[in-house]
Amino acid sequence: MGNSNHKGVQEAFREVVYKFGVEKLADMMGKSPGVLYNKCNLNDNNKPLLSEGVLVTNLTGNMLIVKEICRATGMVAMELPILSPLSTDALMMHLTRIEEEGGDFYRSLHGALKSNNDITQKGFTRIEREAHEWIAAILESLARMKEMSGGCGE
Repeated sequence: MGNSNHKGVQEAFREVVYKFGVEKLADMMGKSPGVLYNKCNLNDNNKPLLSEGVLVTNLTGNMLIVKEICRATGMVAMELPILSPLSTDALMMHLTRIEEEGGDFYRSLHGALKSNNDITQKGFTRIEREAHEWIAAILESLARMKEMSGGCGE
């Protein structure tokens, strides 16, 4: 479970907006700068909508809001690459990469437990990194297969 502190998400929204430029972003969003300043004010009741957080993320390319939502909910987000130029043969190679990444994960877990069945912080960091790489490989393959099927999901 994550940290339910929504202030981190609100602070991330404020940081992203200020870093990009309030006036410039307000213009891109079709809002007055004053409204956007109010939404960034942590003490104001006029908070940003979830859709505004998504819009700010997409317009700025800054993933801080997404990262804070993930932290608050105990989740992980990964950006998927554009896979449209990937051929079927390349997809098959990618699927074998999933198994390779899984092997790396299990090797790191085995290595961490081999000494005395106690996982150190360094060992956990490596296990976590390998797990994220494995999950990313799976999600990349699923995205490509979805694209190949012409489907948007059910």
